[in-house]
Amino acid sequence: MFGAVSVFCDITPDTYCLSPESLERQIQAVLAEGKLTPKAVVAADILGNPCDYDVIVPICEKYSLFLIEDAAQSFGASYHGKKACSFGQIATTSFFPAKPLGCYGDGGAIFTDDDHTADLIRSLCVHGKGPGGKYDNVRVGMNSRLDAMQAAVLLPKLKALGDYEIDARQQVVERYGRAFAGKLTTPFVAEGCVSAWAQYALLAADTAQRDKIVAHLKEAGIPNMIYYPTPQHALPVFRDEPHYGETFRNADDYCARTFSLPMHPYLEQAEQRQIIDAVLEAL
Repeated sequence: MFGAVSVFCDITPDTYCLSPESLERQIQAVLAEGKLTPKAVVAADILGNPCDYDVIVPICEKYSLFLIEDAAQSFGASYHGKKACSFGQIATTSFFPAKPLGCYGDGGAIFTDDDHTADLIRSLCVHGKGPGGKYDNVRVGMNSRLDAMQAAVLLPKLKALGDYEIDARQQVVERYGRAFAGKLTTPFVAEGCVSAWAQYALLAADTAQRDKIVAHLKEAGIPNMIYYPTPQHALPVFRDEPHYGETFRNADDYCARTFSLPMHPYLEQAEQRQIIDAVLEAL
């Protein structure tokens, strides 16, 4: 929308987050070509896992790039003792109902420790208001205020997330892990990290096995999703963007084999047993 060009990177084969090695290769390729000027990096925390910021942050500093942490799926997670939404110049999260901290409609938040950036964001979210209030428009903005109803929903849910929901999600994950170990590729969390478990994604042996499992779950009436069936670099809107020779091998492989099972902190053990049995029946 603002004339920027998306230059995609591959993911890591274990956490499925941004690959620092791919990131630096792409930065160097863009600079070598000399047609575009790298400006910013968007690091998306995927499925609840935070990116490897101990490596990504120095890369951004090395090339003077603005870092944006996309923490839509990782609110409540942590990376070496630091909470998600505390990396980069700004971090964003989503309060869409399917996220770890969800409201009853649409919502989100932007985090920054820079006063100037915070003032700019506050202005933009209320029609570009200035110091004189919402009718003192000093720039073109938008209406992206979080309404009082959504805030009222989020406040007690925020407390519950910190008090017990992340721990409850972890218990669900451990039960799944015991059941599927050695049968499917289960999620990986790097040492020193805590996942928010936005989704519980498994990898089948191949696309055929994944599709067989998904079809069986549908027949059994068990909800499931594929996050995501098509990698972003292959979407029609981005198909003509420059790839600079990057193959995106890990992203393509992940999208070909992944499927996700029900994941929330209130999943009863009996319900989870039904889900597990249905998956095992399809193998």
